[in-house]
Amino acid sequence: MNTKLLSELVESSKMNKLQIAEACGITPTTLYNVLSGSDAKISTIEALAKVLNVPVGTLFDGINKVDIKFSEIEEANREIARLKSELNYYQYGRRSTKVIVELDVDDDEFIKMGLKDKVIQVLNKD
Repeated sequence: MNTKLLSELVESSKMNKLQIAEACGITPTTLYNVLSGSDAKISTIEALAKVLNVPVGTLFDGINKVDIKFSEIEEANREIARLKSELNYYQYGRRSTKVIVELDVDDDEFIKMGLKDKVIQVLNKD
């Protein structure tokens, strides 16, 4: 396990070590031992990862620091908000477009085409 990374995560957490230990359901001594490099139960490691809000694998992959670029996350969130806004506009706020089509069909064909309820004004051409 990458104890250096775990220590960095604990230090950068908004909680102190006692609060982290309590949130994990372990004693402060157990947390101290894990941070010192002692073996830990899988349940302890899973609890630490959950409380520190990182994937369990992060604690084992040998990375010395968490490589999260918050500016990129914020930029992605802004883009998501923009796309949602655009989608809402097209779904709910889009203005309709009038289309005028001249059809030369008899009444039965007109009804079969399903246009009877969609046409507001029909001009008969004699």
